[in-house]
Amino acid sequence: MKDQINPDHYKNKSIETFDAISSQLSHMEVIGYCRSQVLKYSMRFGSKENGTIDACITDISKAEWYINKLIQYLNDLKKDGLFIGEPDNVAELFKKDN
Repeated sequence: MKDQINPDHYKNKSIETFDAISSQLSHMEVIGYCRSQVLKYSMRFGSKENGTIDACITDISKAEWYINKLIQYLNDLKKDGLFIGEPDNVAELFKKDN
């Protein structure tokens, strides 16, 4: 079965597309890139192909792929002892004003 989450056209080069993109970004930009992809696939969940179960599974699996990439990236930064600073937190946008 064809991989719909990370298809061959992203991997059939000398470097995987994700790695090529990441190599051109700062640590915080890579984190933001992964976070934005997770949000994109989570927010479009159910809106493609008339919300079929297969389309939903594909979207949430793509979000999971980026979550796993982000977890691995953060673990690698931690292992290498790199400080990335305080990430912006989208939750701050939803706090109620006092």
